[in-house]
Amino acid sequence: MGKLIKMDFYRLFQSKTFWISAAVMFLLQGITSFSMPILQKNLLKFASVPVEDANELFDSKLSEIFSSPMMSFFMLIMFISATTFLFADIRDGYIKNFAGQIARKGYSAISKFIVVCVHNAVFMLLALSGNILGVLLCPDASLIVDSAVGSGIVVFFVKLMLSFAMTSIILFLTTGLRNKTLASVVGVLFSVSALGLLYMALNQLLSMVGVKDFDVSNYAPDQLFGSQFDTAAVGAVINAVIVSIVFIAVFVGLTVAIFNKRDVK
Repeated sequence: MGKLIKMDFYRLFQSKTFWISAAVMFLLQGITSFSMPILQKNLLKFASVPVEDANELFDSKLSEIFSSPMMSFFMLIMFISATTFLFADIRDGYIKNFAGQIARKGYSAISKFIVVCVHNAVFMLLALSGNILGVLLCPDASLIVDSAVGSGIVVFFVKLMLSFAMTSIILFLTTGLRNKTLASVVGVLFSVSALGLLYMALNQLLSMVGVKDFDVSNYAPDQLFGSQFDTAAVGAVINAVIVSIVFIAVFVGLTVAIFNKRDVK
C-alpha cells in the first residue's frame, strides 16, 4: 500500500493539470477578493451613497474567510483536476502494469482516494491563501482578525471533509464505473449546486409517501458545502461530519468491491 501511495503522489505531482488548476484556483480567488471591494465601492459611488457610511461593507473577517474559503463555482476547477488524476491510470492503460502485482486490486482505489484527499486540501488551502492575499492587497478592504477565527477553522475542516465526500463519488464513477464523462458532469453539477432541484423533487416524493419534515439537502454533501455553519449549533456540524464519513465509506467501499471483481484492461 505504501508503494502505491508513493506512486500516486508521484503521478499527482507530475501532472500539469494539477499545477495549472491549482495556480488558476489561487489566482481567481485572489482576484475575486481583491476586486470585489473596489467594485462595491464604485457601485456605491454611482448610486450616490456616501462611502464613509458603508466602510464596514469592505471589511473581511478572517473567520468568514476560513468558513468560506472557496466559492462553490470554483470547486469546478478542483473537480476537473481530481477527475483527470483519478482516471489517468485507466485512460493511459498503465494500471495493467502493476494491478496484477498487488494482493488486492482494490488497494489501488484506496491509494488514489488518499492522494486525492491531499489534492483537495491543497486546493482548499490555496483558495484560502488567495482570499486572504487578495483582501490584504486591496486598497479598499481591511482584514479583521476577529474572535471567531477558531470557529472558522473548524468549519474549514468540515467543508474539507465534505469535499472528500463529493470526491469519493467521483472516484466511484472514474475508477469503479470507468466513466470520466459522467464524473465530469457530476463535478459540474456539484459546483453550480444544480442538484438542488433534484433534492426538492425527492422531498416532494417523500412527502407524497408520508415522510414529512425530511429535507434531502440536509444530507447532501454538495448542499452542505455551501451552507453557513454556526459552530454554536453543534448538531449541524456533527451532521455534516457524519454525512461525509458515510458517503466516503459507501462510495470508496463500492469502488474497492467493483475494482476487486473486475478484470483490469
